[in-house]
Amino acid sequence: MSLLLISPILLAMVMIAVGLRRRKRYLPLPPGPQGLPLIGNFFDMPSMYEWEKYMEWAKQYDTDILHLNVAGKSIVILDTYEACNELLEKRSRYYSSRPPFPMAIDLMGMDFNFSFIPYGDKWRARRRLFHSVFHESASVRFRPLEKKVVHRFLRSMLSAREDDLEVMARHMAGALVLGIAYGVDIQSDEDQRVIDARELMHMLAGSTIQGSYLVNNIPALKYVPNWMPGADFKRVAREWRPRAQGIVDKPFEEVKKSLTDGSFPAQSFVRTTLEKGGDERAIRDAAATMYNAATDTTVTNILNFVLAMLDHSDIQRRAQAELDSVLGPLQTAEGAPGQFPTFEHASQLPYTTAIVRESARYRPVVPAGVSHAYNGDQPDVYNGYAIPCDSIIIPNIWSMAHNEDIYPDSYAFKPERFLAADGSLDPKVPDPAKIVFGFGRRACPGRHMAYDSVWLMIASILRVYNIEKAKRPDGTTVKPRREWISSLVQLPKPFKSAFVPRSSAAEAMIRSTEGVEY
Repeated sequence: MSLLLISPILLAMVMIAVGLRRRKRYLPLPPGPQGLPLIGNFFDMPSMYEWEKYMEWAKQYDTDILHLNVAGKSIVILDTYEACNELLEKRSRYYSSRPPFPMAIDLMGMDFNFSFIPYGDKWRARRRLFHSVFHESASVRFRPLEKKVVHRFLRSMLSAREDDLEVMARHMAGALVLGIAYGVDIQSDEDQRVIDARELMHMLAGSTIQGSYLVNNIPALKYVPNWMPGADFKRVAREWRPRAQGIVDKPFEEVKKSLTDGSFPAQSFVRTTLEKGGDERAIRDAAATMYNAATDTTVTNILNFVLAMLDHSDIQRRAQAELDSVLGPLQTAEGAPGQFPTFEHASQLPYTTAIVRESARYRPVVPAGVSHAYNGDQPDVYNGYAIPCDSIIIPNIWSMAHNEDIYPDSYAFKPERFLAADGSLDPKVPDPAKIVFGFGRRACPGRHMAYDSVWLMIASILRVYNIEKAKRPDGTTVKPRREWISSLVQLPKPFKSAFVPRSSAAEAMIRSTEGVEY
């Protein structure tokens, strides 16, 4: 560790030592690596791909619950769905808050994203607004917009280069979220608002994961003077804070202004809730959470799906056969364009749905989840272990998605694992949606729309495109890059791919969506 960090660390250690109270524990803590005096497991905390290390520790100690002590702070890692269900679902009264995120919330002022604020009245007000738009029955109203942006994506891929996929997918996701939140119709792939959404997610992801900044593990460091060696994180926060606030305020103020000057924006979450006289700050924050949270997660889902398809032309062919059997040919006998999949077809497309499920399981978008906090007055008990008060609780979604007892050969991409012998979806195989969208009262409130949009995207791509490896000028194929960013959202690093229409009829289908009213 750099000597520049010694001063703030020592200061924090002294504050921790003075503030620690002796706690009576009548039960042992969950197993975990042995720590050092005072600092505990501070140096054991992984700085990258922490979900993989947590899974390794759980196997090493043969447990589904781990305990780490980081400078006096208890971190409890839940390795199985059963542990998460018992604590985060059944005991959600005590596990619905969030731990402090000093870098993001206190220093950068990113408390507009209610996903990261503590459980309480402020959180409930924003969650209530969000739920009014995104609960399962209400989210159906967004399906025409979802079709519009997906079909626009299909058209854009006709002229896309081999490294354009992420840009096009980000435009699709941004257009959907901005349309719902603010009534904005995004046309350009380089729209500044889409770029802003990516930047905002980068700020949030980089400032919230455990180990990203020392101040997140030792909150007392937020009080160190700006000039102190090792306090560079405060400079970063000073730079990012006004930028983040500007990104959040601008689209909200544009809608608000249009209501007062009579230009009347398109229907949107912000317009509807403002017209009902809702609390402006809560409305702004709920819209910003949509803007901030949905774009990267949707893009990551699609990129992971495409990466899997590059090695599985057999899976593509099987899905296309299913789609063709349900939807008919790509061109009718009269020469008219064939039919695109819609949500009404989902029940008839079990293999396509299995691909969507396997894409979510194979590479969970948020592999270490978003941390919860235990806020009970007394230590809790699980499987004979004590969970200390104020513990940070990490649901290790990565480990749950790669549980060999539930998903055998878990590192292989096998959609058929979700199918019964008769080809229907097997209810005995857990849908990964039960884990990837979070748990309890903190489960993603936009999960229904998120699932719908990814399902429609994957089904529509498979209907009209073959996903192939990129080729060099001499005709040889380019091996796709398979590396992922270590962050809150595990986004694949850039890779090349080729979207090739299945036939001239498929291309005609894609082009037929131009100018359609949805």
